[in-house]
Amino acid sequence: MHQDLDFLLQQVEQHSALSSLNPEKFTRLVSKIEPLLFRLSHFQETQAFYTEILKLLAILDDPGLTIFYPRLEAEKLPFTLRVVADSWLALGSNSQLLDEDHPFITHIDGIPITRWEQASQKFLSGPEKQSLSARVDGLSQLSMLRYDMGLPHKASVLLSLTDNADSNMQLSLPINSLSSTKNNASILGKLLWSNADLLPTYIPIADLADIETDPKLATQLDDSLQQPMTILDLRNSNGNNDKLLSWIANHYADVPPAVHNTKTKQSLMAFGQYRRSLDFKSDFLKPLGFLPFDELSFFEQIEFSQASQDVTLSENSHFGLWYGKRSPVLTQAALKPPDPSLQPHLVLLIGPECRRECEWIVYFAKSLSRVTLIGEKTSGDFGRHYAFILPNSGIKIELTASLTYSMQGDLLSGIGTQPDISLPINDNIHWQGLVSLIVSEPTAPQVVYNHKTPPLKEAKFN
Repeated sequence: MHQDLDFLLQQVEQHSALSSLNPEKFTRLVSKIEPLLFRLSHFQETQAFYTEILKLLAILDDPGLTIFYPRLEAEKLPFTLRVVADSWLALGSNSQLLDEDHPFITHIDGIPITRWEQASQKFLSGPEKQSLSARVDGLSQLSMLRYDMGLPHKASVLLSLTDNADSNMQLSLPINSLSSTKNNASILGKLLWSNADLLPTYIPIADLADIETDPKLATQLDDSLQQPMTILDLRNSNGNNDKLLSWIANHYADVPPAVHNTKTKQSLMAFGQYRRSLDFKSDFLKPLGFLPFDELSFFEQIEFSQASQDVTLSENSHFGLWYGKRSPVLTQAALKPPDPSLQPHLVLLIGPECRRECEWIVYFAKSLSRVTLIGEKTSGDFGRHYAFILPNSGIKIELTASLTYSMQGDLLSGIGTQPDISLPINDNIHWQGLVSLIVSEPTAPQVVYNHKTPPLKEAKFN
């Protein structure tokens, strides 16, 4: 454990872009090591060490941080949590209340729910603490929180419920009673429709590479252009394929040229730099679509030079040269004036797990008047990652190794994109009211359906 912590500090210091940008965070991380070393002799299992690593690296506020221990299957609460105002509800596998007469949770294992949430906050970065879905996921980590609070491991969990009046009850649940909670993220992107003929068109996309490899998905996207409204579910989209970004730019651009800032009509979308290291080559950012200065056109170089002067960052020798990222390339068809009789509207469902290329899609789409973003703010995971494994414990860690800035000089890494309509991504969606809200937005064109809009029943996230 001593060796792993030494190696961890070395890797963070050499490769973490966020710790180099904010040295005080690395200083805080170092200050936590000595007390942790003092407690190492009391650790009896890898779960304890893994939990301490999670708390330690949360200090970095790194949107690209992932920590994985392949030999450890963390146990989660055997029910689904949902927050209402300042209270928590307990739901079963069918999204129904565990007890309709006592819907609210007061205690878990005899400890007040507020204490559980306080403990879970230690494992969340600053931005994650503002995300409702991240709070729910953190509070669901049963084995991790039991360790942190000094509670014994048990095969069941004791739940205290109330009606928020004068009636209370207790309920004991086996931990494996709701297997779906073991991986909420994998099923979060599913949406259940009560009627297959409902409008608008709904298309979930998990892997952005599917746009090129899945003919059915490509056909769905093309067919959706004939519909008045399309919903793309990007809440769990990942990958670095840029085809969807180009598709959105070519079909939903306002007026040519389609750029993120239509006032300046720039051809670059962003610029960035990576954390200088002997492990990184000069083309480190190329897989993310970034080009070095000398590969840009003359006008792009002028634009680049003007924009980079606005970066509010003092000279930092830890970072290398600047690189630029171009806006999507438009086809000749997209440059023609749009047909006023057919201007479909696009809705993107987004959340903290919309990462990498998905971040660019959301960032670009934010400025388009015929696109509405619904959900929770993204995490700001724009950068290239660096991965390593702690040699003794085998814990796998990924860190963000580059920084990304807008063409106005604002930091994008770790900031994320706000939705146009904020909506908890693990709640029910009332589509009837939501569609009405979208079409009534000042920036959104009025959607005219070819026939009377059918009644949209409540659609649920499964």
